[in-house]
Amino acid sequence: MIRNYLRRLYRTALPLLYSRSKFKLFLKSALGDIDQRVQTLASVTDYFSGDIRPISIRAPFGKSMLVVAPHQDDETIGCGGAIALQVRSGQAASIVIVEDGADGHEDLGISRQTLVDRRNEESRQAAAVLGLEPPLLLNHARLSENIPQAAEQLRRVLTERKVDAVFTPFVLDGHVDHRTTNEILGAALHQISWEVRVFGYEVWGLCIPNVLVIIDEVIEDKLKMLSCFTFANQAIDYVHTTKGLNMYRSRLLGAGECKYAECFFELPRTEFIELVNRLRAAARKD
Repeated sequence: MIRNYLRRLYRTALPLLYSRSKFKLFLKSALGDIDQRVQTLASVTDYFSGDIRPISIRAPFGKSMLVVAPHQDDETIGCGGAIALQVRSGQAASIVIVEDGADGHEDLGISRQTLVDRRNEESRQAAAVLGLEPPLLLNHARLSENIPQAAEQLRRVLTERKVDAVFTPFVLDGHVDHRTTNEILGAALHQISWEVRVFGYEVWGLCIPNVLVIIDEVIEDKLKMLSCFTFANQAIDYVHTTKGLNMYRSRLLGAGECKYAECFFELPRTEFIELVNRLRAAARKD
């Protein structure tokens, strides 16, 4: 019995001490020393998995959780389970979608506004699965051309909703709009003074996880949300692939501890801003 207790203590305490104490050093000694292309490659190949061990965290993640999504469906792919758990905890949760998500409408033979309306409605339906209010839709056509405006809009949302936990795509995500969203969020967070937990979620690549959330009890809710995105699911079966990702991520815990997990790279507000600034500088050098 004592041996089992010590084993459980080891498995709980070691990741807690290691992942939370080491990621600051990791940021300064690793990400700051390599260019953005190498950083992204290291992320998608899970290169750092041996250096940072994630710990399991539970909802609520704050009194007011905000999910920042570049496009309609990112919010559900990356953290639909965490949103569902936040709602079940009784604390506030809301979603902001930054871009209009209508690139490529010409290839479909429809107007940009038609595609925007369709994708926005799908995000409303996904939020309704959890009883959430409809997402706030900023509808920017080109994020790179609207960074100051979008940052000010996000600052107002953070302030009005007294947000203390923000979920955003992982800062090294392979999609340029996802990285730009982090730049926008960093600028918005720079304009506030209170502490905010920032969680980078997974969409187009793996994050470097220092925390994870067990989502077994809400996986069906997440799959229902994902099924609302009929437009995106015509190109990629996000219901199937995201379920597979969450199953795969369960391997980061011991056998039998969970079946589905969402992984995140958590940083406090000031260190997130510092990291975004470093990456922006690296991108300009490239």
